[in-house]
Amino acid sequence: MASAYYTEDQVRDMARIKLHLEETESAKAGVGQLTSFNQLGFRGVKDRPDGWYLPNEPYYPALILEVKGSNIKLGEKERGELLKNINIVQTRYKNVVGLLYNGYELEVFKNEEQVLGESELMDKEHYFGLFATNRINKLLIYSLTHSINDTLHFDFLIKNLYHRMIFTACALVAKRYGAALAKGMSFTLFTTAIRETLESPLSEDLTRNKKLQILLEVFSEIKLNAQCKQEAINQFIEDVSKISDNINSDFWNGEDVMAIFFNEFNRYKAKSESGQVFTPDHITSFIYRITGTSRQDTMYPRFQLTPCIAIFVATVIKNESVKYAFNNKWTKELMEKSEIVLPAKADGTPDFDFMERYIQSLPYSRFF
Repeated sequence: MASAYYTEDQVRDMARIKLHLEETESAKAGVGQLTSFNQLGFRGVKDRPDGWYLPNEPYYPALILEVKGSNIKLGEKERGELLKNINIVQTRYKNVVGLLYNGYELEVFKNEEQVLGESELMDKEHYFGLFATNRINKLLIYSLTHSINDTLHFDFLIKNLYHRMIFTACALVAKRYGAALAKGMSFTLFTTAIRETLESPLSEDLTRNKKLQILLEVFSEIKLNAQCKQEAINQFIEDVSKISDNINSDFWNGEDVMAIFFNEFNRYKAKSESGQVFTPDHITSFIYRITGTSRQDTMYPRFQLTPCIAIFVATVIKNESVKYAFNNKWTKELMEKSEIVLPAKADGTPDFDFMERYIQSLPYSRFF
């Protein structure tokens, strides 16, 4: 029995359904014959792809589709058309999936390299997974973290470990949002590029992400050596760029990269900095600020601190900590700038009676 014949339009529509090329808030997606790359944001490029999936964030993989009628056998000419479109998309995206399809035959490209063994058209997520074969170079991250720590400590003269971590985190975020950090920049230009990127009103993420605003506040308070050598600035920029490349190239393991980075940073704690972030001093400082008391106040100046009230407040503080990707980033400096919500009376003061009653109402209240 002869195979059914599909026109190019039919093949294109089949591919749209199988790949799930639907436009979302996070990506441009679709199929067609009239949409040019210029209309998709590649200025001045008049070529027209048959299908596309273009994430808003360039560190995610993009997908480009080239289709033919089922009567056309896939060959060098057809591959050439696809590879040309892949090259266009690579001007913005590091990772691009290219698909060449005629309804029966399928050729898959990971960037410009053909992937063998792919014979059936699958959901687009299957092809994005091709890049998951990348592995995080842990030894490289260890080495870069060591270099960053030493540069900030001995050249930038940032003595506080957590300030060194926050300074680096700000540089990574700025790099992520397009800060032009390049070797040869003066100290002033270098720090200004980071600060201005974090303050940029163009990024909705930055303006509505309170954690990044807190990072920026701490960044502005960090004291560092403005007379550090150009070689030190260049070294820091190079190391941060390499860390950034690891995060972006392994986007699905980005949290793993940062976990390795911050855990490795913690190896450089001095004895005075060792121990968990949630030390009694940090917690008591935070509770003092919440309750409106100070270290000079007597033990119970405004309320009687019962076990139930302590559990209620400690639980709220714990919930605040999980907003951060890694708890060891919630340092004393960040904690002092954090705000938590407690039950309040009509006059705006904390309702400690409510907290007491609430904890007492729970099943384990018999222990108090």
